[in-house]
Amino acid sequence: MDDTIADLKQFITATISQQTSHLDQKIDNLDAQMDKLGNRMDRLEQKVDEIQSSIGDVLSTSNDAVDAQLADHEKRITKLEHHAA
Repeated sequence: MDDTIADLKQFITATISQQTSHLDQKIDNLDAQMDKLGNRMDRLEQKVDEIQSSIGDVLSTSNDAVDAQLADHEKRITKLEHHAA
């Protein structure tokens, strides 16, 4: 009877050890996948930052051109007003 209990304890210990090892492998795989996802998120964040910066540059350039055009129009209107008077 003691041998049967010892065998049963050994079987339970081996089974639990196998399952624990299997879970450890799954956790390691999940950690690796999370690291990859983190790296992808970092690259995505960099790309979004670059896009935002590019959009800001384009808008700034466009606004500068519009401001210059408005200033030119104001000069032309002022000249026309002087000629008309």
